[in-house]
Amino acid sequence: MVDQNWGEDTEYHRAVGRAWVMVAVASCCSLVAVGFVVLAVFGVGVFVALVNALSG
Repeated sequence: MVDQNWGEDTEYHRAVGRAWVMVAVASCCSLVAVGFVVLAVFGVGVFVALVNALSG
């Protein structure tokens, strides 16, 4: 890792703040993706149950 040689503490704190914002955004995107997968799995389950109920 390259030493950044920060000029001021404010630059460092801004960089840390941006990093935390990116972590928060990535976490939200991951949760949304997991939610879509869960909804898709339950949706397929409901669809299969509906097909079975209507066919037999």
